[in-house]
Amino acid sequence: MKSTITAFLLLSILTATRLQAQWQGYDPAFADTVDAYDLRISSSNPQIAWSLMTKYFIDEDGFYNWLPMETLRFAKTTDGGQTWSEGAVPAGDAPYPSSISGVDANTAWAAAIDSNYASQIVKTEDGGLTWTRQLENGFSSPTSYVDFIHFWDAQNGIVIGDPASSDTNPDKFWEVYKTSDGGQNWTRVSSDQIPAPTEYEVGYAGDFFVSGDHIWFPAFDYVTNSWTRIYKSDDRGLSWSAVTAYCGVLSFADSLHGIGRAYNNGAFPIRYTEDGGNTWSNIPELKVNNVASIALIPESYFLLAVVIDDVLADEARTILSTDQGASWMELGTSEGVPGNAKFASPTLGYAGGWQPYAMTTRMYKYNGNPLVGLFSGVALNADVTLAPNPVSEHLQVRVQVAEPASFTLLLNDAQGKLMERKTLEPSADIQTDFDVHRLPAGMYTLTVSSEKGFLTRKIVKQ
Repeated sequence: MKSTITAFLLLSILTATRLQAQWQGYDPAFADTVDAYDLRISSSNPQIAWSLMTKYFIDEDGFYNWLPMETLRFAKTTDGGQTWSEGAVPAGDAPYPSSISGVDANTAWAAAIDSNYASQIVKTEDGGLTWTRQLENGFSSPTSYVDFIHFWDAQNGIVIGDPASSDTNPDKFWEVYKTSDGGQNWTRVSSDQIPAPTEYEVGYAGDFFVSGDHIWFPAFDYVTNSWTRIYKSDDRGLSWSAVTAYCGVLSFADSLHGIGRAYNNGAFPIRYTEDGGNTWSNIPELKVNNVASIALIPESYFLLAVVIDDVLADEARTILSTDQGASWMELGTSEGVPGNAKFASPTLGYAGGWQPYAMTTRMYKYNGNPLVGLFSGVALNADVTLAPNPVSEHLQVRVQVAEPASFTLLLNDAQGKLMERKTLEPSADIQTDFDVHRLPAGMYTLTVSSEKGFLTRKIVKQ
């Protein structure tokens, strides 16, 4: 009987945690079951985001599969993630995705490669109803896979592909094309402005990051199967430098602070830079089964990750580190797996469904409004009373602030596992309690967060 009661209590806590999860999922009426391969926030309006969709899933044996499609799909939001629309992106026969860039609700570019290894650049000016091909004379070599495309505005953009020779240079160098007229004409950046690639260096489709005029992309050695260097430009791709970094899957919070990720037998090493990518240092490995998303939050430089305990399960946990990976705290469990997370600010983030095999296609909006203070890293000005502490059965919590606010309270154990989460209605004087009598003795952390900031308190369970 005791085990039955305990299981019921644990199920109740998990259910409450999921219902209050910080990712709000949406199920657009997609014409096919797809997932978000590349998701990008508009450079002109953070309420707009475009995502290039594809069939990429994990089968019942746990192997990753990437399937060609008759046509790629896109997803788009123009209202900060409240609603999403979708459509087709024609990019040749059986295309594989690269990246997408949308500057407003109507204008976007997508990059892909077709079954004949021909790189495709297509543009829409009517919100995705129709697309036209651009740069047809570029990327003529099948060795020059188009890696990504980005536009800063409706006129100025860049597209980059793997190293290939040119009519004037027999040595391979990165194919970097720039346009200043919306893609009608493109000019290849001279090899004099780009460090020469190593023998086996290539890019990785959709792996890049842009912050203002700064742009970064990682190089991958396809013989050693490892990340090598990070290429960086501070002038929108006119000139480049390269530094050995051994990481990819980039996420920058601004022009200086960024992270990259690598893989190492079940652990996920993370590299960190605070000088715009000139130097990189190791921070502690993230030791989880799998990572669907990892992002560096603007302003606070906190790390957010969406982790998967079972790659075949349709759920994930969101965890946060406020100390550069030294420790992590669980925020909640989501239905589905928010992948490819991107944040415009601590208050606005997006993600797309990951591994949709036999699952629903979803898009996500970050919906952790009372956690805004936690994400922003601002200290909360509040009086917090805990009684008793140490505690053995019931912990009484009182939070007093100057003005009414909504609060989220997170109770985590010493390893960061979420024990209980409460979201409370707006008040200037909140009072609640946590039943902790079944928790093991030890140290716990209570996090109090509102839109104004956050604070933490240590709790001793006797």
